[in-house]
Amino acid sequence: MMNASTKILSAMLTGIAVAAICLSAATAGEVKVISANGMREVIKETAARYEAESGNKLVITVAETGEIRKRVLAGENFDVIMVPKTTSDEFDKAGKITSEQAPLIRVNFGLGVKADGPQPDVSTAEGLKKTFLTAKTILITDPTNGGISGVHLMSVLDQLGIKDEMKPKLVPNRGNGFHAEKVVTGEADMAVQAEHEIKCVKGTAFLEYPKEFQRPIIFIGSIGAAAGDAKAAKSYLSFIAGPEAAPAIKAHCLTHG
Repeated sequence: MMNASTKILSAMLTGIAVAAICLSAATAGEVKVISANGMREVIKETAARYEAESGNKLVITVAETGEIRKRVLAGENFDVIMVPKTTSDEFDKAGKITSEQAPLIRVNFGLGVKADGPQPDVSTAEGLKKTFLTAKTILITDPTNGGISGVHLMSVLDQLGIKDEMKPKLVPNRGNGFHAEKVVTGEADMAVQAEHEIKCVKGTAFLEYPKEFQRPIIFIGSIGAAAGDAKAAKSYLSFIAGPEAAPAIKAHCLTHG
């Protein structure tokens, strides 16, 4: 049986434990994040570390840029938003984000082909045109969903004057995987996607567009204007834009913004 002193000590320890739990719950925050696909792997790889170090909980949504644009402009609130700069600028003008912003990554686009197969010359507009017309099946990101590599591709095909001619050859790749994986397995002749999504697939070679068709894009991270927990949101933006996330950015063939 416990004596009076033991009972008092036990009650005190219990009280301290309860207070600690309550304090932890009070100080922990929730960060609602929405990001375009370019940052998907970096977010995935670093999420557990951020949560462990900060005590905050991440609620993550990754979608095509067009889908994010619709949701944010329609009034859906997020604490941290990561999108290409043109979309970020649009959100800024619409008052959907604050001035607390940070560059994250720089993304370029091009073609993916088998590394051990023929390497077409796409250094000129004519060479690129010939390469597209020769291919039978090209996997792309669906431009109707606002995927930036797909939207950019349609602009390139339009400039080359072969947009309509190419339509039967273009196959939107379903899901969020790397299109180049299906090039390696022989399911497609070519993939058009972001540079890192091609370079990080073993067995593929990345072919840059000619200079006149290159369109490097900077991804910007921003704090939502209606962030539920501004302090937690700031801590996550600082983390994902800082040196903590740099190794993951490099590991996934990305270039820091």
